[in-house]
Amino acid sequence: MAAEPALTDEPPDEIPDAPRPGAVKIVLRIVVMLVGLTVAGIALSFAFDDLDLGEIVDAARSLDDAETVAVLGGAGVVIWAEALLTASIVPGLPARRGALAWLGPTAVASLIPGPSDMPVRYRMFTSWGYDSSVAGTAVTGNALLNIGTKLLLPAVAGVGIAVADIPLEGVASTIATAAVILALLIAAGAFVLGSARRTEAFGRLLDRIWAATMRLLRRETSGPQLADRLVTQRTTSLEVLQGRWVKAIASLVLVTAARVSLLVMCLRFVGIPESALSWAAIFCVWAIVRGLTVIPIMPGNAGISELAYVGMLTPIAGSAYVNQVTAGMLIFRILTWLLMIPAGGVALGLWRFGLRRAASLDSDHDDDHDDMK
Repeated sequence: MAAEPALTDEPPDEIPDAPRPGAVKIVLRIVVMLVGLTVAGIALSFAFDDLDLGEIVDAARSLDDAETVAVLGGAGVVIWAEALLTASIVPGLPARRGALAWLGPTAVASLIPGPSDMPVRYRMFTSWGYDSSVAGTAVTGNALLNIGTKLLLPAVAGVGIAVADIPLEGVASTIATAAVILALLIAAGAFVLGSARRTEAFGRLLDRIWAATMRLLRRETSGPQLADRLVTQRTTSLEVLQGRWVKAIASLVLVTAARVSLLVMCLRFVGIPESALSWAAIFCVWAIVRGLTVIPIMPGNAGISELAYVGMLTPIAGSAYVNQVTAGMLIFRILTWLLMIPAGGVALGLWRFGLRRAASLDSDHDDDHDDMK
């Protein structure tokens, strides 16, 4: 069994700065998000004639105190599940720091498309005493799990839709068909990557295809062979999860259950019964939407997620429930996206406060040590 990576004995020389975008950039990002939401709203209004803003607001405001507490508690469970997932990849990281390492970077990624969360998470890990190798491996492992989950879940959902005969129409049906194809590709990929020998053989096949293509284009090939790169990447990925894959998978299951349960609560509390929209259907749609976010285009996937949720859930529940579906989706998005931005800002503030407090205590300790001399 491989030994766990060690922590560094010395703290970083200085406190890393959290990202501080200017006021103009913040306003521009908010404008981009509003534009995305507006475009989605216009598209949905053309797609569903029964869509009514007044009814959406009434359905969203229909939650009583107990239901409001329940969905807020569900959002808290989502945060804690994500904290456990983050902590499961980093040796010795407590869950409370896992919460900071998820909330802070998530807030950044919700405003800036792309892998903007990775540098923030890396700086958090190194500031807590992890060396660059451990921190880099942890960030890579988190990204691999995130991308792998977003690719796998739509495949599972596509198979579930086909087996359970969940009704989908139009674009939603096309998305589900694509998800089934993705499931087959993932199964083939898992078989290939299951052993180093099969991975190398597949890489050599791709090398021959690539070399033939380059010859047709009359271009020279250079750099390491694809077979070697695939084997190296496979080894690196296994090292990332070695000794921690059980905890990571268990945490992934908890995250999935927490998020789907929260979405189910949001939809049930606005008046959509089980007979119209089952747990299985809600999970399948959530999983497909999750896969749509694997390539971040808009900040927080503004407009994309809303369009996908309403566009796929409404044909299942029936057009009579389009306003309730929209209201439940908006509550879910507020809790899992918009609310995470200020919560992540608080997390970044707590992180920096903790580092400054530790630096102050170290300075006082050094002064006391000098006085004793």
